[in-house]
Amino acid sequence: MEPQYNRIAIYGHRGWASSKIVEALAATKAPIKILYRPGSDVSGLPPNVSKEEVDVEDVTAVIAALKDIDIVISLVGHEGVSRQHAFVKAIPHTKVQLFSPSDLAARYDEQGNRVPVNRKKLEVETAAKEAGIPITVVLTGNFAEFALNTMAMGVDIAKNRITFSANSAEESLNLCTRSYVGAAYASIFSSTPISELKDRVIGLTELEATGNDLAAAFEVKHGKKPEIFKHSSNKVDDEFEHTVSNGIPFALAWYCRKIWGAGQLEQMMGTDIWEVPGYSKISLTDLIVGGKIGAYRDMPPPVSEYFDTTFCNDER
Repeated sequence: MEPQYNRIAIYGHRGWASSKIVEALAATKAPIKILYRPGSDVSGLPPNVSKEEVDVEDVTAVIAALKDIDIVISLVGHEGVSRQHAFVKAIPHTKVQLFSPSDLAARYDEQGNRVPVNRKKLEVETAAKEAGIPITVVLTGNFAEFALNTMAMGVDIAKNRITFSANSAEESLNLCTRSYVGAAYASIFSSTPISELKDRVIGLTELEATGNDLAAAFEVKHGKKPEIFKHSSNKVDDEFEHTVSNGIPFALAWYCRKIWGAGQLEQMMGTDIWEVPGYSKISLTDLIVGGKIGAYRDMPPPVSEYFDTTFCNDER
């Protein structure tokens, strides 16, 4: 019997991850509507999705845009997290049954929520719950393309070097490619009965790798052992405190290194792990040795330069 497809509105369609999620959802039979800000480029959207310009500061306009919608999925990036409060205000005045706020990360502890973007995500979730809106949060852990391609996590494929933070040599790093995340969103939201999704925190895991696993793959790829650096837990904590206390935009990277090295990542993904039926997950060998890892978005030179300087043995 043909499943019943959910009517989905998506806010935030242009990002590196969100564009892949939109593409995957559009490939299902679920009716998809893209809500976009005035002036936003919608020329690259799949032809079978509908689209509507809406100013989210206008709650009346948001309510009107959500007519005949079952699920609202927000995929905004860091700069847009606070704009999601517009949906918290509007949804109670509609027939929307489920809201999925943008997360695309993990469930962090008190220290992690000191990072401004994490705190803002939590504020949106809290506001939605207080408004009586059922929500579904999707946790991706680390995007493989980000964690392995940008040096932010202390991993540098191109220069064959890795910084182990605390015990990250032995602890697992949860990884998902953006293709897997797109497939997961399509699997979760397109036709799953909403009653089965309400108030869940769903984790995604495509593969897991310890620092030693990465080092072994680097050795095969480059034909020699990678250069290994080590940062103590105190070093990583000090760098986190320095960056978060001074408003330096690298606190999240240091925090992610910390939770990897402390073995907290699996716990922060929760126990409600979604498996995508029929999906062939990628392997670490394919990603690193086979070169099948996709590119992440371009990082500004000052950001790349900052992370390049973190490959060292000095202890603050």
